[in-house]
Amino acid sequence: MAERLRLCIVSDDFVPAATGVGVHLGVVAPALAAHGHLVSVVTTRRAGQPAQERINGIAVYRMPTVKLFDFYQALPSSGTLRRLVQALAPDLVHHHYAGLMMRRMVSVAAGLGVPQISTWHFGPEILTQPWPMRPLRHWVGREMVRVNNRCSVVISPSANLAPELVAMGIRVPVRHISNPLAFAGGAAVVPALRPAGFVVLYAGRLGPEKNIGHLVQVFHQLLQTHGDATLWIAGSGPEEAGLRRLCMSLGVGDKVRFLGFLDHAALATHYAACDAFVLPSLREVQPMVVIEAMRFGKPVIMTAAIAAAQELIDHGVNGFIVDPASVQDMYQCLVKLADDPALRTAMGRSSRSRAVAFSPEVTVLALEVLYRDVLGHQSA
Repeated sequence: MAERLRLCIVSDDFVPAATGVGVHLGVVAPALAAHGHLVSVVTTRRAGQPAQERINGIAVYRMPTVKLFDFYQALPSSGTLRRLVQALAPDLVHHHYAGLMMRRMVSVAAGLGVPQISTWHFGPEILTQPWPMRPLRHWVGREMVRVNNRCSVVISPSANLAPELVAMGIRVPVRHISNPLAFAGGAAVVPALRPAGFVVLYAGRLGPEKNIGHLVQVFHQLLQTHGDATLWIAGSGPEEAGLRRLCMSLGVGDKVRFLGFLDHAALATHYAACDAFVLPSLREVQPMVVIEAMRFGKPVIMTAAIAAAQELIDHGVNGFIVDPASVQDMYQCLVKLADDPALRTAMGRSSRSRAVAFSPEVTVLALEVLYRDVLGHQSA
C-alpha cells in the first residue's frame, strides 16, 4: 500500500448529513480511512452531539455552532483551529464547505504551512438564499473565490462547472473529480409500500433553489390526465409550509405525500419503489440524489440549470433534461414515462449501467492521486 497520509477534512456538514456535502463525506471519509489514511473531520456540533468522537475509523472534532437561516455554521476561533491543526499535524487540509470556519481555517493552515485543497460543492446563491442575505450575494461570491484561491487546487464535481469557476476568478488549477455513489447496492432493498398508479419521487432539501413549487405545478397538470399518479417529496427545509399550502390551493393535497427527512435506509426503499425521479432545481453542481436514483434503476428528469445535467443524463436514453421554467416541457416528459412502462424499464436499465462510473473507489483513487500530486509539488 502507498504511504498513508494524515488528512484533515473541514466541513460544516458531516454525519448525520443534512446536505449533499455531508452525504458525500459520509462516503468518502470512511473510504479514505479504509485505504489506511489517518482521517480527521472538523465539523459542526449540534444538540446532543459530543465535542469529539470516532465514527467509522474517523476522528471527528465538533466545533461551537450556530444555526443561521436553516444552515449550521461552525464558529471556532482561529486559536482553537490553530491548536487543533498543530495537534493533528496533517499532511493536507481538504475543505468541503464554504463558510466562516473555512475562511478561518484557510488562514490558520496557510500560516502553519499546511497544503490545502477545496471542493466547490455549491455557489454563493445557496449561501444567500434567505432574503436578508441576498444583497450580499455578490460579496459572498467574491469572498468564496478569494478564499478558494488560497488553496493549491479546487476540485469541481462537475466537468461542466470547471470553466465557470475559471470565469468567476478561480486562478489555481481546477480538477474534476466526481461525487461518489452513496449506496453500495440496490437489488437487495425491499421497496416501500406504494399506491397503485404512476409514482414520482423528489428527494432533497426543501429550499427555494430546488424549485419544488414548479414540480408541484407540473404534477397538478399531470393529474388532469393521469388521476392515479402520486408525488412523493422526501426532505425537509424552509419551503415545506409554503409547498403544503400550494398543494392545498391546487387541490392536490391528497396526491402529494410529504415524507419528511429520510435516512439513507428509508430513502433507499423509496428509490426502489418509485417509477421516476425528478429534480427541478434552478442551480446545482452534481446532485448525489440523481446518481442514487440512477443506481436504483430509475429514469431521471432534471433541469438544464444543473451543471452536471449532460454528464448524468443522456436525453431520451436514461431520462430527460428539461427547461426549469417550462411546465409543459416537464409535463410532456412525465407523460411519456407514465404512459410507457417499457420505456421506464429501458431508461432505468441505462441509468443503472451509468451509475457504475460513480463508484466510491473511483472517487477515492482520484483523490489519492491529487493529494500526492499536491504534496509532491509542495516538497519540490
